[in-house]
Amino acid sequence: MIGPELPGEDFSQLTGESEREQKRKPGRPREIDPESLGRAVNDLQFVLEQNWGEVGWLLRESKSISDVRNAFAKIVHQNCGYLEPFRDSRTRKTTSKELRELRKKVAESQERHHRNYARRQSAREDFDRASEARVSDSDPVKQAQIQAILSDLAFKCQEAESLEHTSRMGLESLRTQLKERQAYFAQTEILGFLESNRRQFTPRNVACAMAGLPHVTARVSCEQCAKYGINPLHGMAFEMFKTIKRMVLEPIPDLRRSIDTMREHLLNGHHIEPAHAAQLRKNWYFLESAIRSAARDTGAERGSLAFRIFAEFSGTSTSHNAVEAVLAQANRLLKDGEEPELERGPSWGPTHKSRVRRGTDSKC
Repeated sequence: MIGPELPGEDFSQLTGESEREQKRKPGRPREIDPESLGRAVNDLQFVLEQNWGEVGWLLRESKSISDVRNAFAKIVHQNCGYLEPFRDSRTRKTTSKELRELRKKVAESQERHHRNYARRQSAREDFDRASEARVSDSDPVKQAQIQAILSDLAFKCQEAESLEHTSRMGLESLRTQLKERQAYFAQTEILGFLESNRRQFTPRNVACAMAGLPHVTARVSCEQCAKYGINPLHGMAFEMFKTIKRMVLEPIPDLRRSIDTMREHLLNGHHIEPAHAAQLRKNWYFLESAIRSAARDTGAERGSLAFRIFAEFSGTSTSHNAVEAVLAQANRLLKDGEEPELERGPSWGPTHKSRVRRGTDSKC
């Protein structure tokens, strides 16, 4: 049975273009499977929201693909394979046309390697069978005949191995080129998307732009998300960020008043989505500390306040020592009649499953 030869190789997936791809007219964007696109959006939005304090600000200020890479490199506590082309520093300048041509070459090279691999396996099996037959038969005449056959089979086996090796090296080279060019294309496209300001700067919209890359452009990725109704709700993390941005004005004119305004809002405000407000009340000690810390940084860039507050709050509220845990417990904000819940550790991260909503009101 023919098995994988290269790391990650799976010849069972080697198929020609789909009928839909073959019928696609030149210039028409490729279609991405809606389930795959939705899954990518879901995963990307999750990691972006969790790290929006630091990553969001760096993305907003990105001026080059190096800046884009540095921003995504800050995501270290969550694994997301979709981020790989956006963080790879090994890039090679390319165009969408060159990418399509290179993908075709890779497919042809993989098919050629598949044939050569099968040929090598067959030649090995023929040689092994002849060798076993020679050993198992004591007739000197037959042994001499088989020996002559073995010489020919050994030559064919060596030839097949050489062809397989050459095709494997060629395939690995093309795959490396493709990986580098796809990284450049993905990073360049997302930078262009960020600079265009055509869509509101939110984790969901950035995720929709990233989800189809590097197979289609960021614009087409967003259009296909809208077409398929892929419009996830914002997670709790981003709702907390929005509350911070809305309630803590920049620059902070009066620190005490800003803190009191936030406290009053969390205790007496009317919240459409109360879960994120409850988490901010629960972690009030860390939120107040983050506001004070951000206010002390008078040299920070304008527009970064909410990002800095949320970045520090995210870090301290989800990872702290025993002393801080006691202080946080003692400083929780409780609404009238509200009982303090038992401490069960950090729990405000957004649910990673079932967050994709399909509908007709997509804004991506």
